[in-house]
Amino acid sequence: MLFPNDYVDARERFRTLASRRGFALESYEHPAENGPQGETLSCDVARLGPSDAERVILISSGAHGVEGFCGSGCQAELLASGLLDGLPGDTAVVLVHAVNPYGFAWLRRTNEDNIDLNRNFVDHSVALANPGYDEIHNWLVPRDWDGPARTEADAAIDAYIAERGLRAFQVAMTSGQYTHPDGLFYGGKAPAWSNETWRSLLRKHCANASQVIAIDIHTGLGPRGVGEVICVTSEAEYLMAKAIFGEDVTWTGGGEAVSAQVGGSLAHAAHHEIGSEKLVMVALEFGTYPIPETLEALRAETWLVARGNLKGEQADSLKKALKDAFYIDEPDWQMAVTDRFLGLFRRMKECRP
Repeated sequence: MLFPNDYVDARERFRTLASRRGFALESYEHPAENGPQGETLSCDVARLGPSDAERVILISSGAHGVEGFCGSGCQAELLASGLLDGLPGDTAVVLVHAVNPYGFAWLRRTNEDNIDLNRNFVDHSVALANPGYDEIHNWLVPRDWDGPARTEADAAIDAYIAERGLRAFQVAMTSGQYTHPDGLFYGGKAPAWSNETWRSLLRKHCANASQVIAIDIHTGLGPRGVGEVICVTSEAEYLMAKAIFGEDVTWTGGGEAVSAQVGGSLAHAAHHEIGSEKLVMVALEFGTYPIPETLEALRAETWLVARGNLKGEQADSLKKALKDAFYIDEPDWQMAVTDRFLGLFRRMKECRP
C-alpha cells in the first residue's frame, strides 16, 4: 500500500508518482510556516489532460491536516493504478494534495491559526453566532486535563448527552463557531492562506470547464473503513451526486449523513468560484472509530495547544492519539479505503453530462 508515514513522505511520493505519470506539477508554498524539521509546507497540484478540458475530475486531500494520511494515500494509489489510462480527450484530472499542509505536517486537524478550513469559507464581515457551542466550550477545553476541571467538564458533557443525545452534542460541537479562537471547529475571523489558495487553484483549473466532478477526502466519521459519500450543499446537487455516485449518497441537509450540517466548507467555495450549474462536489468520509473516541482525541489535542505543554511525553501521546483517531495504519483499513475510492473514481471517469 502507498499510504505515507508523515507529511514529507506523502509529498515526495505524490510528486514522484504524479511526475512519472505525466502530470504537470505546481506548488503553492506556505509563505510563513515550516514543518517540524524545517521542511517547506506546500499545497501541491497535479494536472493531467488538456488545459482547455471541458470536463475536470478534481480530487482534494488534507483540508483537515491529519486526515491527509488517508487522502494522500488514496491519491497515490490512484496514480499507481491503471485508471488514468484512456482518459477521454475532453477530460482533465486535477489532484490537490495537502490543502492544509501545516495541519498535515504538525498532526493537527486545523491550520496554523487553529482554523478549521471547512468552516472558514464564510462572509467574515457578518457576525456569526453558535450559542450551542458557547454553552459547551468551557467543558471541551477545560483548565486542566488531568485534574478536577477535566473531571467536572466530563461530568457536564455526560449530563448534556444524557439529556439531549449524542447527535445534539455533535451538532453543537461541530457545526462551526467564530467566537472562541482556542476552541474546536473554529472558523476564524478572516480567510486563511489555505482558503485563498483553494480559491485560486479552482479559478485556474476549473472555472472554464463545462462540467466539474469533485471529491474532497476526509476521515473520522462512520463505521470503520466505510466510505460515505456526502453532499454538503443543496438538495439539487444531492440528486445529481446520487446519479453519479449511487443511491447510497447522503445529504447533510436531510439529516441522514454521519456529518452534521455545516457552512463555510471547501464545497461552498467551489460553488462560488465554479458555478453550481457546472459542479457536483462531495465529501468522501471514511470511518475510523466511534464518534465519542474521535471527538475525545480532537478535544485532547485542542486542549494541548490551548492550555498544555507542547513539549514532552504528554504532547507526544496526545498528538499520536489524534493521528490514530483519524487514520488507521492497518492493511485491512487501507485496502477498504483504496477499493472504495478507486471504485468512485471509475464512476467519475465514466460520467458524461
